[in-house]
Amino acid sequence: MEVQQIWPVRWSQKQRLEFIEFRLMWEGRINRSDLIQFFAISVPQASLDFAKYREIAPDNAVYDSTEKAYLAGPAFAPVLASNSADGYLNRLLAVESGNLESNSTFLGWRPAAGVVKDMNRSLNALTLRIMLQAIREHRNVDIDYQSMNAATPAERKIAPHALAFDGFRWHARAFCHRHGDYRDFVLARVLKIRADDSFAIDPSADVDWQTYVEVVVVPAMQLSISQKKVIELDYGMRDGRLVLQVREALLFYYLEHLGLLPGREDSAPTEQIALENQKELEPFFSKHGLKSQ
Repeated sequence: MEVQQIWPVRWSQKQRLEFIEFRLMWEGRINRSDLIQFFAISVPQASLDFAKYREIAPDNAVYDSTEKAYLAGPAFAPVLASNSADGYLNRLLAVESGNLESNSTFLGWRPAAGVVKDMNRSLNALTLRIMLQAIREHRNVDIDYQSMNAATPAERKIAPHALAFDGFRWHARAFCHRHGDYRDFVLARVLKIRADDSFAIDPSADVDWQTYVEVVVVPAMQLSISQKKVIELDYGMRDGRLVLQVREALLFYYLEHLGLLPGREDSAPTEQIALENQKELEPFFSKHGLKSQ
């Protein structure tokens, strides 16, 4: 149930209440100055926000006159924000990677953290803007594209209908008029782009994009019982299995990312996990010229 249905508040105040809870959950404390400085609000407004938060979660914030701050109560339980560790770690990663300014997230105090960064991949903002417009308006675009299968760039007319991230690079999922099928175009390899007034085809015709494939990941057979339990925890498995629903158009990238592509020398097999339903995925492997082991 959404918060608004239980405690009707304006969106701006809801953001401030979530901020209060975030700081209590991950830092264990918050004071009025934190709220005032982050949202540029008045002291009376901050007092009202704390009063409202204590009204909806009376056991979560306990005022400590010595600390002059609200501390997380011993029975703290989030009512507005997710209790998932991913929410905190994703914010920390974004800040440490330089993708977000520290003052643009709810983070206050941060632990010392190191991040192994991927290589920065340049992407022209104009390319992205025109591609987004084409997707939004269901139109074609003309591009000069440098494929790794050709020595020089080639002109293409494509009909983009979605964006896809393969774990390293952003692609435009599009119908290629030259080849008569749906393909992925790396956005950074689009050297020139021109808007086209002609309408694109129906995106629902991209069967591989619309079709979801079930991928079942399990601990590798050679692991000990104790090691398997650790892998189950690490990957969030239930009953020793992680069941994923993946678009068929992205399945190749997903398996490559996990190191589970069969018969690929450039995709080293992992020693920790395995595909339980590899036989069911045989049609996909055959379709892409992959040989199962």
